[in-house]
Amino acid sequence: MKKILLYITIFAFLILAAGIFTLGYYSFSLNAVNINNDEQRIFTISEGEVAKEISSSLKKENLIQNDLVFLLKLYLDKKQNEIQAGDYLLASNMTTEQIIEIITNGKSSAKKLTIIEGWTLKDVAEELNQINKTTKKEFYDIVGIPAVNYSNKTDKPKNFTNEFSFLADKPNTISLEGYLYPDTYYLTSSDDASSVIKKALKNFDKKLTQDLRDQIKKQNKTIFEIVTIASIIEKEVKGTNDRKMVSGVLQNRMRIGMALQVDATTLYAQADGTKIDNKTNSPYNTYLNRGLPLGPICNPSIDSIIAAIYPTANNYFFYLSSKEDGKTIFSKTFEEHKRAIQQHL
Repeated sequence: MKKILLYITIFAFLILAAGIFTLGYYSFSLNAVNINNDEQRIFTISEGEVAKEISSSLKKENLIQNDLVFLLKLYLDKKQNEIQAGDYLLASNMTTEQIIEIITNGKSSAKKLTIIEGWTLKDVAEELNQINKTTKKEFYDIVGIPAVNYSNKTDKPKNFTNEFSFLADKPNTISLEGYLYPDTYYLTSSDDASSVIKKALKNFDKKLTQDLRDQIKKQNKTIFEIVTIASIIEKEVKGTNDRKMVSGVLQNRMRIGMALQVDATTLYAQADGTKIDNKTNSPYNTYLNRGLPLGPICNPSIDSIIAAIYPTANNYFFYLSSKEDGKTIFSKTFEEHKRAIQQHL
């Protein structure tokens, strides 16, 4: 009799232990895969996909710890038939419960904003207005209006210096032109102008590595100057080698106090941005004014930023893009440049 009681006790203990272990494992598996990884990425659920397929995809994307536990939680919550098709922003620091909530309420379906290399704030404002109905005023109230000098105005662009140290040397009297890093961003219905701007600034912060910042400092330049030069390069030429060469040309001109004479800077400050007027009295007119324009004229790629930091040393002072094939033609003298214009334009 004692042996039977002992066996019963052991069996009951094992059942209890197994239950505790199962419950513990279930609870643990509902936790986030990585609480320190908040990088959001798009997760697409197609029309007709069933819960089992979705749970398997989530596991492969390393967004949940256990696909079976995900399914069990889904069925316990009676939400297996509430999953909605769409594009969702998910991250590894989300719990299984949070992910289920997102994909079943359908309110976090993501929209894609692509900031193209060389786009201006005007371009971004128009695209953002089309995507999530953010008004241009809401956008400009934060980033500032392009080509406007706010020196004598009280409603200056928002100052993000405390959040992003790379903005420390940017005058707060001009816009955030140049700092909204060109990339693809996924937005949810809760994203407003401020959150979108911060996403782009955060991306810029990552792209401008400490090595690049150290090199800028070593050259006794500011990040603001480099971004301004990079924005000119972005608008003028394509291709890594040509960008570095043009960067060298711009450095040559500034070194001897020669006007940069860049059409793109003048166009930036003009209302329609299509007809060049080199006589326009503007701090962006690099025909009338020597040195750099008031600030960046677009949002440059990291390739242009690197070109601005590491120019190719050369003896050229002029360049143009060939009308036939877009090839960049470099000249040492104005006479050579005039001949190049006759030949290639």
